[in-house]
Amino acid sequence: MLLGYAGNYKALTFLGLTLSGIAMVLGMLPYICVWIVARDLIAVAPDWAKASAVGKYGWWAFGFAIAGIAVYFLALMCTHLAAFCTASNIRKQGMSHLMKTPLGFFDYNASGLLRNRLDGAASEKETLLAHNLADIVGSVTMFIEMIVIMVAFDWRMGVACLLAAVCSILGFLPCSP
Repeated sequence: MLLGYAGNYKALTFLGLTLSGIAMVLGMLPYICVWIVARDLIAVAPDWAKASAVGKYGWWAFGFAIAGIAVYFLALMCTHLAAFCTASNIRKQGMSHLMKTPLGFFDYNASGLLRNRLDGAASEKETLLAHNLADIVGSVTMFIEMIVIMVAFDWRMGVACLLAAVCSILGFLPCSP
C-alpha cells in the first residue's frame, strides 16, 4: 500500500534494501580477514616471519571495509530518493483529496491541523522508507551472516548462538494465562 505512492521509484526502494544487505555482508568480511590473520600468526608463533599473508589479508580487510561503506552509502541514496518522492506523492494526493472535500468539512476541521497531520504522516513514512527499512534489512542480514559464519567456523558455537537467539525471542512472547 505504502509503495503504491512511490510510483516509478518503487524499484529504488528494493535496490536500496538489497544494497543494504550487501553492505552488511561486506562489513563483516574484515572481521573474517582479521580472524585469518590471527589464526596464521598463532600457527607460526613465535616465528612471526613465517606468516607471509598477513599484509595481504590486512589490505583485503581494508578494501572490504571501504566497499561496505560505499555500498551502504549507495543504499541510503536509493532509499532516500525513493522516500522523498513517496512522501511528496503522499502530500500531493492528500492535498488533492482535501481540495475535493465540501467547504462545510472545514467548519469542523481546521485546515492548518489537517495540513499538519498530513505533513507529519508523510514525514513518518519518509523516515520509515529512508532509514528504518534499510536498517532492518541490514540487521536481519547480519544476524543470518553471523550464524552462518559461526556454524562454518565451529558448528557447536553456531548452534549455541542460534539456541540463545531462539530463547531470547521466546522470552519476548506473551504468556497465555
